[in-house]
Amino acid sequence: MGTTVETQAVRMNARNLGKLGIWLFILSEILLFGGFLSSYVTLRLGSPACRLGEPAWPQAGYTGGVLMATLNTLVLITSSYTVVRSLAATRAGNREAFRANMLATVLLGGAFILVKAFEYSAKIHHGYTMGSEFIAANPGLGIFVSFYYALTGLHALHVIAGMIWNSLLWRAAGGVAMDDRFARKVEFAGLYWHFVDIVWVFLFPLFYLI
Repeated sequence: MGTTVETQAVRMNARNLGKLGIWLFILSEILLFGGFLSSYVTLRLGSPACRLGEPAWPQAGYTGGVLMATLNTLVLITSSYTVVRSLAATRAGNREAFRANMLATVLLGGAFILVKAFEYSAKIHHGYTMGSEFIAANPGLGIFVSFYYALTGLHALHVIAGMIWNSLLWRAAGGVAMDDRFARKVEFAGLYWHFVDIVWVFLFPLFYLI
């Protein structure tokens, strides 16, 4: 009886420490993105060429970019649902449901990156790059474009990292027990994935709607 209680206490401590660790990591990521976003908003507020409230994207290529960004928003919202379902399946001991939902999460992440690649291609085609003739003729927009690529690119790297993490869990699920220890790993990966989705919720209006 005493051994069982001790084992449960060890597991509880491991769970609490793990959750504390992932929240501290997410906090550091919040500080990273928060610093970039606060600098972006401050610089745009002080720029007469692309201040908040003024259209930053000229008409050429703008509509397509908004549509692709809207599609990516729906993709990430859906992926948040599938990662929640994967955790629920793990806690229920349903290996097949976990693998199906986690695979869907990974594929949705891949769809996000694919759409983003098409959007980058369209932006580059229309001359929305630092050093292009278009930006040289509209120097104020250089602020917007530089932050756009820096922040959406950084976010895309986080999506890829989340895809790798989720893929490893999906693969591991084929040969491990659906126990509390594995459920913790899925929970931590899910917290990170939700953070990545929330970051996009901020980036979407700031770079496409305001």
